[in-house]
Amino acid sequence: MSIRWSLVNALPARSSHSVAVSNTGRLLLYSGEHRPRIPVDNDLHVLDLESTSPSVRTFAALAASRAPEPRVGASAVHDPHTNNLYVWGGRGGVDMAPLDRFQAGIWKASLDALDTPSTTTLAWERLPAVNDDSDAAPAVRSYHASALVRGKLYIHAGCPASGRLATLHAYDLATHTWYRLADAPAQPRGGTAIAAVTLTPNSELVLIRYGGFAGFQLPQVTQGTPPPLDIYTPSTDTWSTVYPAPDPEHGFPGARSVHGLVPFVTRTNVTPERIPVALLHHGERDASSVGHAGAGVFWDDAWLLVVTSTSTSTPSLEWKKLRVEGTALPEPRGWFPSASYVRDGKTRVVLTGGLLSSNERSGEVWVGDVEL
Repeated sequence: MSIRWSLVNALPARSSHSVAVSNTGRLLLYSGEHRPRIPVDNDLHVLDLESTSPSVRTFAALAASRAPEPRVGASAVHDPHTNNLYVWGGRGGVDMAPLDRFQAGIWKASLDALDTPSTTTLAWERLPAVNDDSDAAPAVRSYHASALVRGKLYIHAGCPASGRLATLHAYDLATHTWYRLADAPAQPRGGTAIAAVTLTPNSELVLIRYGGFAGFQLPQVTQGTPPPLDIYTPSTDTWSTVYPAPDPEHGFPGARSVHGLVPFVTRTNVTPERIPVALLHHGERDASSVGHAGAGVFWDDAWLLVVTSTSTSTPSLEWKKLRVEGTALPEPRGWFPSASYVRDGKTRVVLTGGLLSSNERSGEVWVGDVEL
């Protein structure tokens, strides 16, 4: 199994930004930071990854008073059914305080206008919530993880004004209602990643979680011990923990945070019994000694999570480290958002920007294609 990385283009350099990719391969990049603790613009930068000569288009907010403010550590998702972009959370300023509840709420932008070549502005709408001030609504935060599953926007973990969280919330886009769901297993964390995957044929979509930071990189395990993978099942509102088997040659992926974790689909499985379902890549290996002002040590690897058996109610899982094909390889990095899209029935992983070990922000856009 291998991955081949292709450098597609460059966008304005940044880390701690928000990215989503449409089902047609349109990369949507929002805010982030170029210098520590200083949010950059709140324009939406758009890059067509399927174009033979991709170029960047920039869309300013149509009305500054009705738009999300610049921020870092927010999250973004794209809904392919409505062609809407949703942004939630984040923080701003040198004090790195979470945004107020209005600004931190869900912002929606319809992307239909992007198909008009002359369009240079984008209209944003702050979505209401019937219970925004209740305990069912999530605390404002940054460096959380999100996923859109069947009309619900899930918000997990992250960093509020102080400490870290293990909570899970869902916002129903149809009823504008927040729901407080079951907390995830310890530890509370920031910089984690979740992905919506199907582990067995005809089963429901579940959320899987790997990694994060709790004052130390997660998961924290002794050498040779299988690292845990946490699974949330929406129909039962429960979490479970499994321990995927190691790659026979390379073992397990290491502990990490601010990394990539995306669903993986393909038209051709390794064998009928071996089905890849997610891809884990890059991220921070060791945190900086000066915190957010510096750069730590980063990974440059990529791993597939493979279902090896579906004969029981709990599928068997295994990690497979991907061999890099070709000479092009993104240098180690973290502090970038998970992103991917599906072309011709197969996932393409998208890596944008991030923080490098030199403490410089990258503007590179890489696309990774996997061969099984």
